[in-house]
Amino acid sequence: MSESAILVKNREVVVPGQPLARGRFKLGRDVFRDESGIIRAKKLGLADIKEDTVSVVPLSGAYIPKEGDIVIGIISRISGSTIIVDIRSPYQGVIPIPRGRATERVDMRKYNLKLGDVILAKVKAFDGSSSLLLTIDMEGLGKLEGGYILEVEPAKVPRVIGKRQSMLTILKEKTRSDIIVGNNGRIWVRSPSLRELLALEKALRKIETESHVSGLSDRVSSFLTQELSD
Repeated sequence: MSESAILVKNREVVVPGQPLARGRFKLGRDVFRDESGIIRAKKLGLADIKEDTVSVVPLSGAYIPKEGDIVIGIISRISGSTIIVDIRSPYQGVIPIPRGRATERVDMRKYNLKLGDVILAKVKAFDGSSSLLLTIDMEGLGKLEGGYILEVEPAKVPRVIGKRQSMLTILKEKTRSDIIVGNNGRIWVRSPSLRELLALEKALRKIETESHVSGLSDRVSSFLTQELSD
């Protein structure tokens, strides 16, 4: 048998059939070994190399960050001078805590965060593999107080917002709610009551399932009017 070797970088985007490794590696998720002993990807995804196991993390439906995106994240870990953020993606976000002279240029109150806090952040830099840098050093960014988190498929975010924010305006006005939509498919909502929140949740599901049909804004508007009528 030929010498064992990894043929891709960890967290590299791979396509179905692409060679990932050869030799004495264990098969993980969404990979197969061909007749010649080469381990290949079954799906489009990220190569995941852990010790002696080769897997693929599927990208279908996942949020893939782009520089400039606005995302809603949840603080998952704080380690030393680094804040780790779950952004509903195969990639974790990183926020460095300013130190020294850098603190003179930022509002350090924004960094008074704890596990589970919800934040609004901007993707500052992303190299397409593992390094995902977030920032909260802009007006309007930082911790989101109170409210609820809803989710939609990231691919449906443009439909939730609509042209010139037309759909988002309908959702806000009909449910009398404060709504912030992240590019990662997370939606922060502060509604006047549970009734409006539940109506908004149903409207979001309607947008997801009917996003391909024309006249969606009018249908959603009528739907919410009916849901919230006395």
